[in-house]
Amino acid sequence: MTAPAGLDDTFLQEMRVCYNAQDTSTAASRLQALVDSVNALKANVAFVGSRGSGVTTVIHALMGERPGLDNPHSFFQQTPEPTGQPTRHTHPTYPNVTLWDLPGFQEPEKPGEYMQRLGDLVNWTCLVLVVAAGSLADPHLLLLKAFKEKRKPYYVLRTKVDLDLHTAKRRFRAQYSPAEALALARKGVSETLAKNGLEAKRVFLVSALEMDQYEFSQFEDLLEEEIIHLKRAHNRELEDLRAGSQRKIQELYQACATSGLAEVPAIIHSVLDEPSQIRLDVAVLGEAGSGKSTLVNALRGVGSGKPGAAPTGVTTDTQKPTAYTHPSMPNLYLWDLPGVGAMEEDVGRLDLSHYDFFLLTASERYRQAQSQLVRAVSATGKQFFFVRTKVDVDLEAQPSPEPGLMEKIRNSCMAALQKDGVGSPRVFLVSSLLHNTYDLPALQEALKNDTPALKREALKRAIPMALSRLVRSKSKLLMKDLWDKTLQSCLYCVGKPGPDVATYLIATILAFSIELGLDKDSLAQVAKATEKSVKLLQIEIRCPLVKWPNPDQVLKQVTKPVPLSAQMWSYVPYWGRGAVGQPEISFEATYRLLVDTLTEMEEDAERMLHRAYTRE
Repeated sequence: MTAPAGLDDTFLQEMRVCYNAQDTSTAASRLQALVDSVNALKANVAFVGSRGSGVTTVIHALMGERPGLDNPHSFFQQTPEPTGQPTRHTHPTYPNVTLWDLPGFQEPEKPGEYMQRLGDLVNWTCLVLVVAAGSLADPHLLLLKAFKEKRKPYYVLRTKVDLDLHTAKRRFRAQYSPAEALALARKGVSETLAKNGLEAKRVFLVSALEMDQYEFSQFEDLLEEEIIHLKRAHNRELEDLRAGSQRKIQELYQACATSGLAEVPAIIHSVLDEPSQIRLDVAVLGEAGSGKSTLVNALRGVGSGKPGAAPTGVTTDTQKPTAYTHPSMPNLYLWDLPGVGAMEEDVGRLDLSHYDFFLLTASERYRQAQSQLVRAVSATGKQFFFVRTKVDVDLEAQPSPEPGLMEKIRNSCMAALQKDGVGSPRVFLVSSLLHNTYDLPALQEALKNDTPALKREALKRAIPMALSRLVRSKSKLLMKDLWDKTLQSCLYCVGKPGPDVATYLIATILAFSIELGLDKDSLAQVAKATEKSVKLLQIEIRCPLVKWPNPDQVLKQVTKPVPLSAQMWSYVPYWGRGAVGQPEISFEATYRLLVDTLTEMEEDAERMLHRAYTRE
């Protein structure tokens, strides 16, 4: 059973003409019904926004494109003038979805004229309003209200939030908080929507150039759920697993992206065995003046004021996180972070998710600031060393050497850390100016010895999200074929109605299970690489058509119900013989079956791979 690749409406129309020419009225009517079903499943998503808000860039991002990034001069080119005409783009994953780039409102045009220029709203399935910094225009608010009145879904994308964060970082420096900047970007749009009786929860903060960041994926999920009716059961739960830094997730994703899902565990296992090529980001935290920058220089063996050294001094304060490479430990980066105060919001401004390990510094007794930092780091589930700096100053301040003073300082720090919930704290007493005394050599040795294990731990935190990305990426590639495969099966039944379509659909689903690593051979391969039993992994496979493929059940799901009139006519003697006829395959039901099954298989693959890396 074969059919031309890239089946579309034109091909269907040509087929109908051929059937009509041969006077096969039954087949022609079935083909016309197929054309009507295809048209009924089509969705038109309207994108609109002011010039420069990023409408076209958002559409390209949804299509998996990043226009202009390969050309460095594109960032300095003037935004092209809008054509004034709607531009259509077919979604690469869902061919039945068309993304429309609509002309934006332009002064001195009146809102009513603008609404007339857009045409009848019946043509649009949903609306996506794209806004950058600034207030919402009245015509766009009218559009949103019109969609709400017609009970059609709408979304508001607050774009270019990456630029907002960049500006806020330069403006507020040490007082910069990503969370506060994002909340401010959301507030302006949400308040305007609320004043106009519109849902503020439909606002998404996005950057079309950084689709892995912010809320772009949440927007995609909701769009798929409401337009394609594709519901994922547990993706929201995976947000809780975002403990690994985005850099680690991307490193792991790239290492596995070109391999099949069944091969991924072996690749991850090899990376965990030899993590030397993996980057480790170590953040040095503490109050301003606690000696963070001097400690960074001491650990790198670079004198203050020398080329490549972190700026130090009484009047010098680190204004932004700065990374410094370690000369003898490959791929180890020491981050000199801005100093914090005693207030909890000061600690909250530090985005600790970017770092894999921490050195918490204190130049005097353990105070509120250190306690806040310890709790913040512990909340991430990551490890740290506590470094008590400037101990030479403490010792020199004593008129006569006090026996056991070093141990008293150490025990005091450990007691304070244990009070804050740290089970087995590791404390180092150092002088960053006396490199070969106190605990500085021991701290360097501990970093060197622990680096491989710390890299492994950082990778393990990134595994859940990296696996989710891999499975989602593979699923999207398979989803592209569903539309054509549905057309192929329905076209086959136009000429030869019968149960063969169920066999074809099951073969398609089983082929997908191999791609997603759910077949027996793939499970055995995953089990061997992760040292888990096949039976344990099989528990996570819940899709019925993967576990128990039943042709009769499949045929029942994709067959149109026989009209009551045809059933009644079949009981008429002689004249009603064979009136029920052959079963008719529903295009919509077939497409829905394949989409729902592939979504279930995607979730099965995620659960199975996560279980493979879960400690028993």
